Amino acid sequence: MAHTEARGPMKNVTIELDVELHRLTRLKAEPAGKSISEYVASVLEEAAALKQPVTPEGRERLAALQRIFAGPTWDISENGRMPNAEERNARR
Repeated sequence: MAHTEARGPMKNVTIELDVELHRLTRLKAEPAGKSISEYVASVLEEAAALKQPVTPEGRERLAALQRIFAGPTWDISENGRMPNAEERNARR
């Protein structure tokens, strides 16, 4: 969706570009028939819309992190409280 289409209130943003980046951006915007502002907005919209598909490896990593953050699944408390360092390290 082009940012010039009616979508509700817009916000102004001021950015600083070095001279070379400004020149390159202008050279990209002109053939597209856009102002620099319109071109930058369209590039940002495209970047924001990119959604990477989750790979099987990514799913495995996420599942592993969820298991880690869920904590242990066994009861390690003693008498309703966690053992202190001395109790944990005591030889039994």
